Amino acid sequence: NKVVISTTDGFIIPCAPDMFSLYGIRNLGSALAVWQKQFGTIFHLLSEEKRKNFPEDFVKLLGFTIYNAKKYAGNQPWELAKAHYHYALQIPAEIMGCVPEDVRNVIPAEVLAQPIGGTAIMHTHNTLTGMSQKYHVPMWKVPAEENLGDDVNTVMGSRRVFEATLDKYTEFSKDLLSRIERLG
Repeated sequence: NKVVISTTDGFIIPCAPDMFSLYGIRNLGSALAVWQKQFGTIFHLLSEEKRKNFPEDFVKLLGFTIYNAKKYAGNQPWELAKAHYHYALQIPAEIMGCVPEDVRNVIPAEVLAQPIGGTAIMHTHNTLTGMSQKYHVPMWKVPAEENLGDDVNTVMGSRRVFEATLDKYTEFSKDLLSRIERLG
């Protein structure tokens, strides 16, 4: 993980809305601080020729996602069930407190405080992902599959839900791409 993360331009933190994601952010923040020091040391010890094979800057945080969360319309701003809401609201502060500042300095704090894509892919897709995997197509294309067999009634009964995922993943992707553009 260290080499892969350290030598990429940017990364995202996928989070479930639970205490384990908060622990993961703390652990990742500690690891990033150590890796960044090691990266700097190694980079300065390398010859000029070998430095060309490494990125000049250490990896940057693009943001976080919250996934597979239970939706509840009464809890703003992210429409999460109470227990999920409790943990989800702690994620931005945990990132700001644990991830080194120069790893998160490309994205403004107010942008980093929001999940990538907002609520677009935050809420559970229930069994849509299972159907998508079964037919080896994106969720929004499942209803267009010709041989749905025993799944035809289930899929067609939820056709609009399947097809709506295209707009949700498009929204997520646009936000992610806007953050990637900040990397320069």
